[in-house]
Amino acid sequence: MKPEQTRALQIFMFSGGCAWSLFVIATGRWAQPDVLIALVIEAFLLYLSFFKRKLTTRVLTIFLLLTVVYIPISILGGFFSEMVIMGVSGVIIYVVLTERTWLRKLRPDSNSTKVLLAGIYSAGIFYILLVMSVGDWIYPGVILALIIEGFLLYCTLFRPPPNKMELSIITVMAIVVLIIGSYPVLHHVVIMAVAGLLIYGAVLAEPKFPLTKRALSTGIIVGIIMTFLGIWLALKLGVVFLVGAEMLGAIFLTVKGRYTPEENTISVAIANSSAMVSIGVLITFPAIAIFEPQNPLFDINQVYSNAFNPLITLSFIVVVTGISAIFGILLLAPFRDRFEHEAWPQVQPQAYTIKSIGGDREAKKAVGIGLGISAAWVGTTKIAEGLSGANLSSFPNALSPVVPKWIGISNSPMMVGIGFFIGWKRSLVIALGTLISLLIWVFLEGANSAALFESHIKRPEILYIALGLFVTVMAGDFLSGRDNEEMTPEEFEERTSTDVSEIDGAIIVETPIKSSELLKKLRVKEELFSIEMFKEEVRDIIADPRGYLKSRRGQIPPWIAFVSLIMFLIVGITVFYFIVPFPGIQIPVLLFLIGTPIAMVSVYFTARAISETGMLAGYITDIVAIPAIILFRVGFAVITTFMSMLGALQDAAIALLVHLKLGRMTNVRGRDILKAVFVGAMLGTTVGSFITFTLFETYNGFGGTDLPSPAAQLFGFLIISLQGIGGGDDGVFRLPGMEQFPGVLGFVYLFSFAVAGFLLGRELNKRGLSPMSLVIGVLIPSATAVAIVLGGYINYRVEREMEPEKPLTDEASIQQQVELQDANYGRMSRILSGVVAGEAVITVIWVLSIALSAIFFGS
Repeated sequence: MKPEQTRALQIFMFSGGCAWSLFVIATGRWAQPDVLIALVIEAFLLYLSFFKRKLTTRVLTIFLLLTVVYIPISILGGFFSEMVIMGVSGVIIYVVLTERTWLRKLRPDSNSTKVLLAGIYSAGIFYILLVMSVGDWIYPGVILALIIEGFLLYCTLFRPPPNKMELSIITVMAIVVLIIGSYPVLHHVVIMAVAGLLIYGAVLAEPKFPLTKRALSTGIIVGIIMTFLGIWLALKLGVVFLVGAEMLGAIFLTVKGRYTPEENTISVAIANSSAMVSIGVLITFPAIAIFEPQNPLFDINQVYSNAFNPLITLSFIVVVTGISAIFGILLLAPFRDRFEHEAWPQVQPQAYTIKSIGGDREAKKAVGIGLGISAAWVGTTKIAEGLSGANLSSFPNALSPVVPKWIGISNSPMMVGIGFFIGWKRSLVIALGTLISLLIWVFLEGANSAALFESHIKRPEILYIALGLFVTVMAGDFLSGRDNEEMTPEEFEERTSTDVSEIDGAIIVETPIKSSELLKKLRVKEELFSIEMFKEEVRDIIADPRGYLKSRRGQIPPWIAFVSLIMFLIVGITVFYFIVPFPGIQIPVLLFLIGTPIAMVSVYFTARAISETGMLAGYITDIVAIPAIILFRVGFAVITTFMSMLGALQDAAIALLVHLKLGRMTNVRGRDILKAVFVGAMLGTTVGSFITFTLFETYNGFGGTDLPSPAAQLFGFLIISLQGIGGGDDGVFRLPGMEQFPGVLGFVYLFSFAVAGFLLGRELNKRGLSPMSLVIGVLIPSATAVAIVLGGYINYRVEREMEPEKPLTDEASIQQQVELQDANYGRMSRILSGVVAGEAVITVIWVLSIALSAIFFGS
């Protein structure tokens, strides 16, 4: 830091110390020596900093000796307190920030950053020794934290900046320390040591473009905002749209210097990954609080026992999220090419916005128009809601007295933009799903105007239609490989030239054979190659990860995903079956062994949903994991915790897949995206868990008017229903909804909806349409679907305008027309990208204002 910045920091800290000391005196501790001495120390340090006074060597030596002597005197005198720690810490901070001659003798090239870190780690060692002196030395985590702080102090003083390998080692150390330090309880100094490791790597590392410190710091700031937004919307609505981080990133990057799209891509990857990982647990943790309030982890009012401990509950959320996020990142990376040609309606507006902000003036103008229109509309709507007290989430209509609020047209420009990027065909399929949902409301619910959407989507008919559609998607993907048996010569040449490499040793076709037989030979060769070279690949990865990825052109081998899944199994079983650090949460080994492979299916379905429709709906993955719930007779909290782990596992994998696509569209390398997503996953694990727990405490739990958690309500209802299958008092097998008809008729009735969903999905597959879009339409409010269809109509009109009215023969005219049409489509894309981002930015501001007012003013 510059001298002016250092001085300003000192004045700020010591002014705060003086203010706190005066506040403590005002509360009645004016006669205690520790408080008076702390006030004198802070005032003296403030005087030195404000008037730029320098201490002589003699005075500095005396000052430090008095500080050292003061510590044992306070302990022996019985007045050791937090005020003593504050005073001593102030002296240490002042010395390391201003008096650096002694450090220059140890290491001539030391800078102010290293001096500050040395002071922080020295204070950490002192504090841990203090903790050990009061009897906490018996905890392994405390001893481990002392070793870590000493190691960090040594590295700060005598080691050069960490390279990439050392950063990887530091990351692994942080994970190991967190896991080991959690036994038998997670001590707060363990969290301090982990934070010290992360700070050391973040501050002293010297990353290269685009992974600059500017991009990383911007990503963390935007990530905190977007994580809060995602958590808030998930607890409020149950469905989250993560668009808007690119605009916030551009604002912060512009403030800090020149804007670059690549750095903004890194910022977006960090921010959205953090939000996605945090959202992954927001289906299940609230479900425990709502449906099992007697659980000591969430009995916040201590109605059933006095076992509630905030630190244990926070640690529970962190550990569950962290284990899954770390081992889930690489699950979909080897299969990213399978999703390359999907619509990616949520990634496209982000990519357009990121490139437009740093591009030509017209592009910026187009994004600005959309941003301004959306921000003005949404801002005016929020102000009107606040003044009138009315709910304007959907447009008023003449039928409002006789239809529920979720039927109509959503007052959301963002949904219109999402519909445009989905495309008009997918929008129509979503509309078809909404029509099915409305028919169920009309004929099975009697068109009840008081029907709540949370109750409507719990209908078993909707559940089984979705199950039938999932079977269609799975069967369609499984049978898609048969399309290779009949190929044109051009397709045959393209496929073989892509799959065969001269470096690997191509297969020479000497006699004519069928294309399908050749592809089988290629697959056999590839499998044999993988088996023979597996050990060599592992050695290459360990020796030179970058060189290995370059040799494979950035393509991660599939076995990496399975190794990551196995590591998840090992760590999960160790923590939640053998160690069991949290009361009442012991997950059976067989549940891990059977449920984790099902998670891979869940990950795939959710990836299909977000790549086709842009929506990340948590209850889709929960439906896929139903077999894991049916097979085990364990408690509600155990099943819910396991599903939380699967949720975070899948969201970490999808976070990398989404941002790899974004990186391709903005020219950012895959390995840089991987690092950014990992940072985001760690941010979501720590800060996201803290935000979730803070909202839980602030609003006195989940499930109330402020945080209804509709998706958690649905998930909890589903689990409770499934727990009754084969396990009732009479031991009779039953499915949710079977009680509507006697005997086997109930099963036939529900099975018919599953068959109808399967047949409908098969017809969509035959016509090249998406069954997954139909599922989304069934599960979202019809008002939202209507807004999406409006965006699809805009997409249809733009595509119609791009089609030439008459065949053109002049080559120059054709080229000119194509350029004009592309420009027109690109302008509309940029405008609607701004529309999507504008609503997101206004929503962030609105949500933060409500949350802060609730926290600080209680309303």
